[in-house]
Formats: sequence, structure tokens, C-alpha cells
Amino acid sequence: MKYISRSYLLIFVLLVGCSASGEGEQANASQESPNIVFIISDDQAWTDYSFMGHPHIETPHIDELASEGLTFTRGYLTAPVCRPSLASLITGLYPHQHGVTGNDPAFEFDRQSRSRAEWLEARKEVNGVVTNRFNALPSLTDYLSDLGYLSLQTGKWWEGSWKDGGFTHGMTHGDPSRGGRHGDEGLKIGREGMEPIEDFMDEARAREKPFFLWYAPFMPHTPHTPPDSLLNKYLPDAPSESIAKYWAMIDWFDMTVGKLLGSIEQRGLEENTLVVYVTDNGWVQNPDTDNQFIWPSKQSPYDDGIRTPITYKWPGEIPARMDTTTFVSSNDIAATVLSLLDIAPKDALPGINVLDREKLQAREAVYSEDYNHDIADVHEPTKSVEHRVILKRPWKLILPNRQGSPQEAELSGGGRFIDMVEEPKLYHIVNDPHEQQNVASGHPAVVEELTQQLDSWWNPEF
Repeated sequence: MKYISRSYLLIFVLLVGCSASGEGEQANASQESPNIVFIISDDQAWTDYSFMGHPHIETPHIDELASEGLTFTRGYLTAPVCRPSLASLITGLYPHQHGVTGNDPAFEFDRQSRSRAEWLEARKEVNGVVTNRFNALPSLTDYLSDLGYLSLQTGKWWEGSWKDGGFTHGMTHGDPSRGGRHGDEGLKIGREGMEPIEDFMDEARAREKPFFLWYAPFMPHTPHTPPDSLLNKYLPDAPSESIAKYWAMIDWFDMTVGKLLGSIEQRGLEENTLVVYVTDNGWVQNPDTDNQFIWPSKQSPYDDGIRTPITYKWPGEIPARMDTTTFVSSNDIAATVLSLLDIAPKDALPGINVLDREKLQAREAVYSEDYNHDIADVHEPTKSVEHRVILKRPWKLILPNRQGSPQEAELSGGGRFIDMVEEPKLYHIVNDPHEQQNVASGHPAVVEELTQQLDSWWNPEF
């Protein structure tokens, strides 16, 4: 296959996909360790691909990737906000297990009498509780390092520097005093070129080393600043300019995917490279305001916040198939990769190898967790949980936190919380994919059964 760039402005993003519930989907044994590429889209709805049926957005490179790999169209993320979701991708754990339960830690601070430098130091200290705890956990980079892999971090990364994350190469320094928060220098990838990735692949090939690439560009994430040529392409069909900008950003992102896959092919690496595609969380663009989403999407437990296509492509090893019915989890990605490499994790992971048909069919449910944007208490990570979610075909139950989330709070150090006081919501998610009809009142037995199963699964480790 040929991946041809359509713009000199290139951004590549690998999103992991899984699809395996048919005969013959177990990968063949490989004598050589495969290269592994994660393409992770940032803030993109599950509907916003041409292969998923969007009438206007064009994503030819992602479409081709999906058609040539094992693709699950009903993938679910562990959380609807980026930091917890990304932490799950690299560890294979749910947020209540890895302890990253929001984007930014809330803390008390008197901004009136203290300097910004003091604020940065205070934030660094409280955020360090989260990152230090997280970086002590086993991750994919640790396991791959033991096998001699080189690994490159690009794009979004919250947990300190690339070195803290166990990568051998990287872009993110993570130093708050130099603007580090969620990617810093790493966020240049794609928007400002692909050279760091190309150089890394060349080094790995020269050293005859297998490699792991984390490609998590800031796309189509805000700021929505697409090339004029792409914006003009979508303006005639979009209901507003802000939506046209969002659509154009997805198209631009798709171009970078094509550039990345083309670089792999040009180096003769395609046949021994596993590509995984996934997004970090959803997004529905505000039609009236640039660079803003509308709720419920990102930061919500609804499908517009947590659903994603997931694709696994490894030519000659993983048969291509489009699975439109099986519920899978982004947590399955780490479990599948480790299984393909015949690596036993130090502790059991909640995900499964999606290429194992028997395990896939035996699994009863997948789960997700919805937290406040900010971490209420870094020492008690699950304190800010708003909803827990269980998907058990054909049902989806959204269970509010009856323990009581923090009330609306104005913290001087930064923080926002909303007390979610709701009733459970039950959807026939197969027939009602856009969650238009809450049928909880008509199915009390189903609500009770799923609540019990959700409570049995919920095992916070902090």
C-alpha cells in the first residue's frame, strides 16, 4: 500500500485498534521482535472518520489502516480525559489502579501574596505525588526495554520527562519552570514536522534494534489552526467556521498518519511493524465558539467522551477484519502487545489479548471511569470520581458517584469540581448508540445486576 502526503505540513498519529472475535485471528509466531507504533489521536469523536460514516470529514490514511488491520469500531476508553486515558495505554491499568484520576492536581495557594515561581514550585510538589507513584508502576516501556527495544516519546506526555517514562529517546522535558505540563517540546511533533521520528527510525535500523514509537500529537486538539487550504475545503459544508476548523484539523492529522506510515514503508519496515490506533478521549465541537467542546463529550461518561475505534495492524500476522459488534477496552492494548511478545506482566492486567477468541467471547463486560478535570486529592485519587460505567452487551449503565463528589470549589491554587447528583442512566447502547433514551426506570433488575457487577469490579488501590 502507498501512503501519500497531501500537505507539506505533516503530523502523524498512531491510534491502536483491536478487532478479534472471529476464526483465525490469533497472530502467527514471529521470529523477529516487531517494531511497535502507537498512533494516538487527541480529542476526536468516534464518529469523526470517513470509515465510521462521517459524511464530510476525509480520513483516507486512517481508513486504509483500519481496513488493513483488525479494527474494533466499539472500543471504549478507560476515562474521558487525556491524562488518565494515556496513563492506561502505557500501563494497561484503570485509573483507580494507576492513580492518575484527572489532569491537574488541585491545591491551596495564595496567589495574591506569592510569586508565580512559588506557584510553579508548589504545583511541582503536589503533582510529583502523582507522577512519582505512577512512574513506580511497571509500564510497556519497562517490558520492552528488557527485550532491547529503543523507544521514542513524542507528543503529549503528562508524567514528567520521557526519561521518567522509561523511554530511551524523547521530546518532553516535563519541567514546570520551563513550561512543562503535558508535553512541552513534544507537542511540536506533527505540527512542526516529523523529523524526530524519522531520525529515530533511522537510528534504530542502523543499530539493528526493534523500536517502540509513542506518537501522541496535539491533534486534532486545540488550537484549531489548520492550513488555509484545508479550512477552505470544509467551509462550504460545515454548519459554522468553528466546526470547519475542527474537521480540517482531523484531515490534517490524517495526513500526518499517512506521512508516518509512508516513512515506515519507505524504510522497508512495514512487514515487521505492529501499528495500533486509538484516541485519548472524545470531542464534540462547539458550533458557536472556536476551540471549545460541548458537553456531553470530552469529560463525560457518554459515548461521545469514551468511545473510539481501535485498530491493530501487523501485515501477515494479524488478519484484517472489521468488528462492529464486540466491546473492547483501550486497556486491552497493553495486554495484547505483551501477549504478542510472550511477556508475562509482573501483576495481572485487567485487559485481555483481543486476538484470543476464547477470552474475548468469555469476557462479560468492559468498564470506564469519569473524573473531574482536576484531581481533588492526590493522596486519595478516587475522591473526585463522578461516574462509573459498565458496558455489558446490549446495555450501558452510567452510575453516578453516590459517595458524593466535592461540591463546586474555588481553590486559589487552581481547581474546579462539580457535585454530580443524578440517577443511574441505562441505555440499550446497541440500538441507541447516541444515548437518546434512558430506560433505567423500565429495567430495574438490569440496573441492579449491572450495579452489583460494577461494585464487584471497583477495587481502588489507594
